[in-house]
Amino acid sequence: MNKGQDSNKQSPLFEHETRLNRLNPATWSLQNKFLLGMAIILLVSCLVAAFVIYFHQKRELKAQALARSELVMAGVEASRRYVSEELRPKMYELMGEEHFVREAMSTSYVGRAVMDRFAPEIPGVRYRRVALNARNPDYEANLIEQDMIEYFRENPDATEWQGIVDHDGYAHFQRFKPVAFEQECLHCHGRAEDAPGELLEMYGSERGFGRGQGEIAGVISVDMPVQEALSQVKERAVSVFAVVFVALSIIFAAMGVLFNRMVVTSLRGLLKDFQEASGTQPGDHGRDELGRLGAGFDRVMQELHDSRAKLQDWNRTLEEEIAKVRQDLENTQERLVHNEKMAALGRLTANVTHAIRNPMTAMGGFARRLEDVAQNDKERKYAGIILKEMRRLEEILNDIVVFSQDRCCTAFELHQPREVIQENLEKHRDQLTGQNIKAYLDIQPDLPRIPMDREKIHLILDNLISNSMHAMPQGGEISITAGTTTAESGQGLVRISLTDTGPGLPEQVLEVLFEPFTTTKDHSLGTGLGLPLCKKIMEEHGGWIQGENLPEKGAAFHLYFPLPPENQA
Repeated sequence: MNKGQDSNKQSPLFEHETRLNRLNPATWSLQNKFLLGMAIILLVSCLVAAFVIYFHQKRELKAQALARSELVMAGVEASRRYVSEELRPKMYELMGEEHFVREAMSTSYVGRAVMDRFAPEIPGVRYRRVALNARNPDYEANLIEQDMIEYFRENPDATEWQGIVDHDGYAHFQRFKPVAFEQECLHCHGRAEDAPGELLEMYGSERGFGRGQGEIAGVISVDMPVQEALSQVKERAVSVFAVVFVALSIIFAAMGVLFNRMVVTSLRGLLKDFQEASGTQPGDHGRDELGRLGAGFDRVMQELHDSRAKLQDWNRTLEEEIAKVRQDLENTQERLVHNEKMAALGRLTANVTHAIRNPMTAMGGFARRLEDVAQNDKERKYAGIILKEMRRLEEILNDIVVFSQDRCCTAFELHQPREVIQENLEKHRDQLTGQNIKAYLDIQPDLPRIPMDREKIHLILDNLISNSMHAMPQGGEISITAGTTTAESGQGLVRISLTDTGPGLPEQVLEVLFEPFTTTKDHSLGTGLGLPLCKKIMEEHGGWIQGENLPEKGAAFHLYFPLPPENQA
């Protein structure tokens, strides 16, 4: 029995969590969120309207107080000007400048007297003209007035200060203007010995003297209470707040009912239809209707996105495989075509070379016999020319044979690049000296030994040096450097570079530099097989050759040899 009763009761912890969920805005329904938002907008709108009315009324109150103060100050100033411009000069004319009648000649006294008589007509308005070290202690500046004197001294361009301030919990409108002593004021406020005798007898010689022209030592102020008017302004603002609040509350209630019938009901029906169509469950009950609907759409969109991503991946993979197969087919076709061409060229070259060498052997033999039996220098010269051209023809045939072979490099051994370069350069020493060409070597110390076909590397160096000599018929410089470097793939390399100071290579030739039968020489001097043969030899060494024009002058060729595995970094 007790167990059954306990099962029907909820634990205090569960009830506490339920209350917390109800207080969490994230778990509210869409209608509750809408009503909360509208309530906040309602409250803010009422507050804004009340503040607008309050500040507008306060500004109007300040404008009215300013107008009344202006009237007071204008009246006092008019009386002071009358004393200064008419009454005081007349008194000096009648009595002499050594006499002074306070009631007729002091602008401050007359201004205060006029204001004392005018005050009953404007109750609550207080006028004061005060100064520092005033002759009459009743008109000595208090703390607030001293601060204003200091303010006008620090801001000489300021002509007045006005505002509503609070004194002991009571609001006042206050307006201050600075008092600057002019030249005519110094007769009574300058040096004490220059002042009229009546003034000294009346106030003594201690207070009110020592002023200078333009000095700000006092202020004129008008003070009037505005607490009652300000309270009325606040009451109007509160009334506006109440009226606007009631009006907007009615609109708020109507919009709440309309929102529930037109939006919330439609969203719930749409959510139900969407869940039935997609086969999904309502999901997170902590969300409102839009949140649950959005979550459902998110799940569908995520599934569409995942499917699209998979299709794109499959398509990309398929395109890559097709491109790879196409490239392999193109490479295979190119190799087959090239091999077929080279095979046909090899067969043709072998037949042609064999057919040409037989008569060439006979022709060479007869040319040497002619050279031996020649009767004069002219005959020997002609025989020498025939032999020279026969040897050149033999070299051309050798290049063609080597180029047409499937593999021309067979004798690979480890060699020191320095030795191979120096040996080849020594072979050309006499030719270089005779053509006034200087050769320079810059080879990295302890350069590792690399596998190479020594004879074929000599053939490459012969071609490159011969080309440089042909490019510099009037002399120049050849530089050969060798050192280690690293390819972009990280593979260690030995680079041998040969540069000259010739005119460089034509731009149109650079693009087809290593294609067969491309040459910058006269066709009687070259066949265009030298650099293609160099390229073929370097490729069989696992490396490559590059040619370029130098920025200033000349051309450069670079040979790249892969380092053996034991020398790789």
